[in-house]
Amino acid sequence: MSQARIVAVTFRTPPLVKMEEFANLVAADPGGDTVAQVIRNSAITTKGMAVNALLEDPRRWTTRRRMDRSLAEARRLGRTTVTAALAEAGLRPDDVGLFATVTTTTHSTPGLDALAAELGLRPDVETLSLGPMGCYAAVPTMSACAHWVAAKRRPAVLLAVDLFSPHVQPPPYDKEQAVVLTLFGDGAAAVVLLPPEAGEPGGAEIVDAEQLTAPAHADDLQVHMGDNGLRIRLKPSMPDVVAGSVAIPARALLARHRVRWSDVAWWAVHPGGRRILDRVDEALGLPEQSMATAREVMREYGNTAAPAVLAVLRRLQTTRPLAAGEHGVVLACGPGATVWALLLRGT
Repeated sequence: MSQARIVAVTFRTPPLVKMEEFANLVAADPGGDTVAQVIRNSAITTKGMAVNALLEDPRRWTTRRRMDRSLAEARRLGRTTVTAALAEAGLRPDDVGLFATVTTTTHSTPGLDALAAELGLRPDVETLSLGPMGCYAAVPTMSACAHWVAAKRRPAVLLAVDLFSPHVQPPPYDKEQAVVLTLFGDGAAAVVLLPPEAGEPGGAEIVDAEQLTAPAHADDLQVHMGDNGLRIRLKPSMPDVVAGSVAIPARALLARHRVRWSDVAWWAVHPGGRRILDRVDEALGLPEQSMATAREVMREYGNTAAPAVLAVLRRLQTTRPLAAGEHGVVLACGPGATVWALLLRGT
């Protein structure tokens, strides 16, 4: 028996900035030529920036200023994203029983959960505020919300927001920091979940989830707070680590539910970067449409961390919705090194 049904997924970004213009901003800095080269090879053309470095340069901001601005922008973007999701699901704010939020880039208490009152949710709505998990965060959060919906038989809303523009680091830039500057963009995504029997037919049931952590590679991707906001460590070995790990939880999940690999209609793959997508494609041989969709999202928005895979999920479910009984899989990876797989079934 399924736990919950996804009836709406929305994705929003701040205004998009052209990557070639961003390259011009840092061209005269030490390592600026390295940033320009990485941008040319990234397959990312634009990304959202709540703090547009072309208009106000945050690279010398203190951590406190970065975090204050991040919270304000995250709440603003999150509010519009959740409002759109509720409208798409045909729900009123007071229908919501659980409001779950997750972010790696905005640290505050109260934080995104303070949106509950601004959105008009009930005073007794349950809130779940989850902290830094990185790029895979949306999947375990959806799993937790699904368990709650299964237990309480009430609607839940998940909001994921990650903003990297307030944390643009000062020069000099080496190859690793050039990749970080290029790759990560700002975004927000919201998911509305209902009990399987509630609401209008359609959507996708959350069937089950599976996690794999490879602690031997925990140093390959890390996110910490530093003197200049978030400090991201991203080793060039990460694509190989993901490619070597991602099939393990996926195969376990499918085997447990007697679903053949070839029977999966589509795969929503986290758009973690060009090399990660290339290596995952080589390792798994996923359907062309699935990989093309992940690449489209990355090209338009970069890697928005937790919201990114939800942007891919939304696009796939919009362009090729799961028919009743068909299966889809969501794959996300991040610090740890951690991989999550989520099994969906069309209703």
